[in-house]
Amino acid sequence: MTPELTVGDLVDRLSASDRDAVVRLRINPFARTVRRLGGVVPIRDEAGRPAVYLAEATDAAPPGPLPEKTAGDLLDQLAACDRGAAVRFAINPDFPMAHRAGPVTSARDEEGRPVLFLTEPDEDEAEQFGPLPPDVAVALTWHEPTEAPLRRRRRARPGGH
Repeated sequence: MTPELTVGDLVDRLSASDRDAVVRLRINPFARTVRRLGGVVPIRDEAGRPAVYLAEATDAAPPGPLPEKTAGDLLDQLAACDRGAAVRFAINPDFPMAHRAGPVTSARDEEGRPVLFLTEPDEDEAEQFGPLPPDVAVALTWHEPTEAPLRRRRRARPGGH
């Protein structure tokens, strides 16, 4: 399995491209789906390592006429992140999951404009890490902050039963 994409790898790739190129997510290596790029959330994973989640946009509009994030927008947001942080995708606002990020590919859209696709790896290396960390879903405003309900201690029954 190839190593995870890092912020440094992504910044280097974005820096070599047109800053005005639109950036989109191409997810699901089994049935390619294109999504608009939404938020960027830097966080520490469960082991304390830096990670950055790139999220799909929550609006239902397909890529196209609405303003989209450009390579320059994404570079500006990644500038504040640890270059060694792993890049992961936050997919599906209704049932948030974390996915492995793959290569960056460039293309032209139907109007000839440059587009960069942040992709999942191919079928052999695609990986879904499981549920998105709750802090990421809250930062993206996908979910409300929640706290576990308070639990009251039970008293022992008389007679030890």
